[in-house]
Amino acid sequence: MKVILVRHAETEWNLRGIIQGHSDSTVTYRGVRETSALLKTLAESAYLVGCVYSSPLGRAWQMGQSLAEELRCPLMMEPALKEQAFGCFEGMSLEHFTHNNPNDANALFMLDADYCPPSGESLTQASQRVIRFLHNLQDTKEHQTICIVSHGHVSQGVLAMLKEGVIDNFYRYAHPNASYSVFDLINGKCIAIRWGIATHLLQLER
Repeated sequence: MKVILVRHAETEWNLRGIIQGHSDSTVTYRGVRETSALLKTLAESAYLVGCVYSSPLGRAWQMGQSLAEELRCPLMMEPALKEQAFGCFEGMSLEHFTHNNPNDANALFMLDADYCPPSGESLTQASQRVIRFLHNLQDTKEHQTICIVSHGHVSQGVLAMLKEGVIDNFYRYAHPNASYSVFDLINGKCIAIRWGIATHLLQLER
């Protein structure tokens, strides 16, 4: 099964540097343009997508709707694809969080995938639910190629686990807004992975 992993487009909170998690904000004007650029790229590709699966959070669902329409395939809502829950840190500016909670910030975004924000979940937990969804979907053998729409931080954890077998180096797997990754799952193993593809965004200007 071939998987195209898409991150949602830029939101107001992305632009302002506010931690989102399971909270949400609207897509920006640039985000709309990012979506159009991504749609054009995938429409011109040779991928024959059988279904789009999307996180139910508004910013991802909006991208999922656009992809399903452009690729002319069904759209399914999948709670397992939600972003990591950042608990009490959601709605806080990243600058404020990093200044006032430097140890928590380093653990959460750079050092410790098992760090669990108060009232939230760890990156390990969030990534494992996405991996379980993918493996269960592979077992059904329903589609040869799928597209999934998810979120930045959890995508880093998922890509690290798929590429390296462990999540420790999650910080290496940057996944910008409206970028995508492509990999093959064969008998539960990941091969031929490319991540954070964003060349289609190079011509955009804010």
